[in-house]
Amino acid sequence: MKAKKIKTIALAAVMLTILFGGYYYWQNSAGSDNKTTYMTETVNRTSLSDSVIATGTVRSYNRVEVGAQVSGQLLQIHVGLGQKVKKGDLIAEIDAKNQNNELATALAQLASYQAQLNAAQANLTAMQSSYDRINRLYKQKSATQDSLETARVNLANAQSTIAQLQSSIKQAEISVTTAQTNLDYTKILAPIDGTIISIPVSEGQTVNSNQTAPTIVQVADLSKMLIKAEISEGDISKVKAGMKVRFTTLADPKKVYQSEIASIDPALTTLTDNDYSESSSDSSAVYFYANIVIDNPDETLRIGMTTQNTITIVDAENVLTIPTMAIQKVGEQYQVRVLTADNKTETRRIEIGISDDMNTQVLSGLAEGDEVISAEMRQGEEVGNSGQMRMRF
Repeated sequence: MKAKKIKTIALAAVMLTILFGGYYYWQNSAGSDNKTTYMTETVNRTSLSDSVIATGTVRSYNRVEVGAQVSGQLLQIHVGLGQKVKKGDLIAEIDAKNQNNELATALAQLASYQAQLNAAQANLTAMQSSYDRINRLYKQKSATQDSLETARVNLANAQSTIAQLQSSIKQAEISVTTAQTNLDYTKILAPIDGTIISIPVSEGQTVNSNQTAPTIVQVADLSKMLIKAEISEGDISKVKAGMKVRFTTLADPKKVYQSEIASIDPALTTLTDNDYSESSSDSSAVYFYANIVIDNPDETLRIGMTTQNTITIVDAENVLTIPTMAIQKVGEQYQVRVLTADNKTETRRIEIGISDDMNTQVLSGLAEGDEVISAEMRQGEEVGNSGQMRMRF
């Protein structure tokens, strides 16, 4: 009986132990399920860099289409493709027979008017003398009113003839100047220092200036080039004049050129290139030109080359940074949650600077070494790879 009682007491003790153990395990398991895990990033100093990649085309910074301003047969072209020229150099000559004839005609007409003016001035002198004489006689009662009136009319006519001839002479002088200018235009001169890059006409060809001005040659200054970089619509808001640019060419990918954006065209590339149509498909990609000017003293850059341009949007060294995803925007202010040394969380307002989309510069509100919360989870939830995130419990 005593042994049975002891056995009963022992069994009860085991049951109590199991019950208390199960309760303790359940309590701890329940607590674990509700426990929050914080994934944090340490505020540290690093470099921020962001860029836009764009394809471009090399053009000459200063290119002139030299056209014919008078009509006629192209007698001679004095330059060749690739030849260097100076401003004022003779490029080509147009047959000047018509222009010489027009000048001779204008000079003859001017001479005729001048001769007529000389005769009219002599006649005016005579008419003035006649009027003065008759006027004296009229005052002496020796001439009639009619004779005085006739003398007055003759004098007025002589003065009018002088005025008409003077006007005709001015017009004739303009005609002479125009004819001389047209004659000068038959000699086509280089408007700038540069290189002949195109000769679309041939000797013997007749050019007609009354139609679309025919281009005789194209001259370009190759000592300075213009890169037209195509910036996509999605990136154009980031790109500003003055930003630094690095670019290479397909001809020599190892050579890196350094420059900066001089300007950005206000309209899309097709409009800038005079190829825009209101009926263009809305699905067409939209690009804008960023203009990059660079010196080309050795002329290694050639018109038409393709360039790969890297435009620096953000570039800063040794700045405090945190992941952009950790930042919350509240109204016009920014804040982050910080995990303190005693595993408590607190919200801090911060001032931010530049960003490369992944990371953002912190100007104030955080110190190097602070732990900012980038994500949080409850135990049992699956978490994907989050880079170098640290988990604190």
